[in-house]
Amino acid sequence: MDFVSHVLRCSVRGLFALVVCGLLFGTGRAYAQEQEGPTGSLSGQVIDEGSGNPLEGATVALWNETPSDSTLITGTVTGPDGRFAFSEVPIQAYTLRISFVGYQDRRFPDTRPRRDEEAGAMGAIRLARETERAGEVEVTADRPAAQIQTDRTVYNTSERAVSAGGTARKVLETLPSVQIDTDGSISYRGNESVALHINGEPASLQGQSLVSYLQSLPAGAVQRVEIIPNPSAQYEPEGMAGIINIVLQRDIESGWGGGATASGRADANGRYGGNGSVNLGYQSEGLRFVTTYSHRRGSEEDSDSRFVEQFATEGRNTLVDQTGAEEEVERSHSVTSRLNYTLTEATSFSFEGTFSVRRDESDGRNVERRFLSDMTGVPDSTNARIVQETSGDETVDGRLSFDHTFVEDEHTLEAQVQYDRDFEEGDNNYTNYALQPSGALGLQRSTESDEVNEDEQDGTLEVDYLRPLGGFELEAGYKGSYRRLESDRTFGRFAGGQTIDQSQSDFIFDEQIHAAYGILSRELGDFGVEAGLRAEGVQTTIDVIEDDKVNNDYVSFYPSAFLTYEPSERRQARLSYSKRVDRPSLWDINPIDDNENPTFLDQGNPTLDPEYIHSFELTGTQRWAGASVTVTPYLRHTVNEIEEIEQDTTINGRQVILRRAENFASSTSYGAELVTTFSWNETIEGTLSGNVYRSVTDGSNLSTDLSNDALTYSARANVRGQLTESLQLEFNQFYRPATDIPGGRMDRITSTELALQQQLFGGDGSLTFRVDDLFNANQFNVYRRTDNFYQESTFQWGAREYSLTFQYTFGADPNEGRGRGGDYDGGGGPQG
Repeated sequence: MDFVSHVLRCSVRGLFALVVCGLLFGTGRAYAQEQEGPTGSLSGQVIDEGSGNPLEGATVALWNETPSDSTLITGTVTGPDGRFAFSEVPIQAYTLRISFVGYQDRRFPDTRPRRDEEAGAMGAIRLARETERAGEVEVTADRPAAQIQTDRTVYNTSERAVSAGGTARKVLETLPSVQIDTDGSISYRGNESVALHINGEPASLQGQSLVSYLQSLPAGAVQRVEIIPNPSAQYEPEGMAGIINIVLQRDIESGWGGGATASGRADANGRYGGNGSVNLGYQSEGLRFVTTYSHRRGSEEDSDSRFVEQFATEGRNTLVDQTGAEEEVERSHSVTSRLNYTLTEATSFSFEGTFSVRRDESDGRNVERRFLSDMTGVPDSTNARIVQETSGDETVDGRLSFDHTFVEDEHTLEAQVQYDRDFEEGDNNYTNYALQPSGALGLQRSTESDEVNEDEQDGTLEVDYLRPLGGFELEAGYKGSYRRLESDRTFGRFAGGQTIDQSQSDFIFDEQIHAAYGILSRELGDFGVEAGLRAEGVQTTIDVIEDDKVNNDYVSFYPSAFLTYEPSERRQARLSYSKRVDRPSLWDINPIDDNENPTFLDQGNPTLDPEYIHSFELTGTQRWAGASVTVTPYLRHTVNEIEEIEQDTTINGRQVILRRAENFASSTSYGAELVTTFSWNETIEGTLSGNVYRSVTDGSNLSTDLSNDALTYSARANVRGQLTESLQLEFNQFYRPATDIPGGRMDRITSTELALQQQLFGGDGSLTFRVDDLFNANQFNVYRRTDNFYQESTFQWGAREYSLTFQYTFGADPNEGRGRGGDYDGGGGPQG
């Protein structure tokens, strides 16, 4: 509670300013732009014809239709209660169009606004699902695999066979232009500076903790993934490549409902694993509760080989030949509960809590041979390193939200308090042996112990406000956040019963951010304009015990601007600009080095500065009855580019390769992305995408110039085919060719997945057989050359994997959720 109190105290001044603004706005009437002739209002509620439940996120639009033209006058989307309202609309005859994915469109010609609000109330408008019956056969319209929206692309993943029984990480790996590397780094369009959100909120976890969370989250819990490539000022500015938002499943029909999933898998190396999850929920008028439990056990075998030639200024070069293999077993448990309560039609509360536990155990062997001058004959020295590592992670997260709509004035106020805490611990033991010519272990030389503990706390308070202001719409908000990481490491080296080396390292990181934003937007016929500005004050303290503190306080402004053009429902274009920031991750700044491989060390850099990104995009979309094409040329210019570099250095009298993040002077990347979606005859649908870009990096500010100029591309295909009424085949392919990187080159990366899914029990259940890494090609090679060394590295992670998954739902309509927006407003509601 002391921590939460600290967050509240840190945020009180910003909250006070926002409340004052809200009171000022609330006391005045929204002025109206002068209109010729009388104006009126129109309102109603959109509901499901079968269940009577409100439909959130339905599109409602007024069109002026004549024999020669059809013009959009204004539009909106329904709120959580399914309601919509138009005010101050010139009184004349319009066509009211209402549409929602997975439901039949409805049109109401000759609809007229009324001066009297009661007279303009249309009441409940029922939408029927897109269902046709022919004898005993029922065909229901599923959500398309991808939907191109105004500021984002939405991928509906809940029904994809290729990720069934997998994890949230597997879901992301199948999306266009998204890639997850062996170390868990997530990139979009080749850029790792992408922000990950969960249900519209930034993920509090980072680095390996975030990857572990995605690995423990079952794919069935993911309803859809939204890619927001150029976010506006309403979003936190972190992530130069935009935002990837994972929206979790939340829909449940009235009464009890739930489901279960069980999956088993084996890979080509004979490693086995599996996962299971159950969910149970209850919903009635005004109350909704759902809880989910999931368990995962996974195992895989990774291998790598590295060759390094270290150039000597005098004497002979040193050559190092190193091979390694590691077997890892992971177990995780996760429980999530959500409670939503609607107090009135205008006021609702929600609480969400998550608790997860993860345990990893790994055993490995690392063999190193060192030669002088050349690799012929007997090595000058050998060493075998036996690795035994155990690690654990416990995370608890709580979020309390409040929403209120001032119905008469169409104002919306949202507030949220969040707190999460993450404990990590690692107990690692390394034993070094001499290596006999036969490859067997020889005399034991030394042992090492390495214990690491981390305690991370995050707290946020945010308030968002939305209201019409004349012909404009105003969004404003405040967010205060506080983050603290305490990390300690105890290292010891022993030989012959004696202590050779023993050390204690501590690292404390504190960050406090206060931010406020404002956005004005307006529709002008076929055009839409939006301008926003976000201001942030950041206070950062890095404390490495026995070293000086590093303080980095700064104020930054982040403007954004959008111009959209939509002459018809099938064609649109968007020009956008935003300034963003990429703050160094805790992984990049923590100077406590990784001791797993004493020849190749990873070490953080506490002096890193944030990088600032200016992003420009032009997006054009054309839709047809069964297809769409979106072309996006883009340009990004980055100042203080953060890149990881490798350098040859000497630590404790031993030559090592040290990997460390540094600030490059700048980088500029530009290219174009092409995304196509298609469906044919209700039997085949899919997404084809390609991204080609050039990246120019200026590293002339460093002692060794690592400037780089590279042109590369990537391509992905995802195709689903309905073989029979209940049998579906899905194929996913990713390819990126060899590309230049600062100081070297990386070989091509490719992956292939195939899945076959059979519907059971009339759609309530399914059985899925999936093959990951079909051609056993999940590996890549890296080559680097500097003035001091030449290096070749090969990494192989996992192996071809087979899995069989059974899924079953009960209580709820099996088609529930198709075309439904869930609790989260994916259309871009206020976010702190």
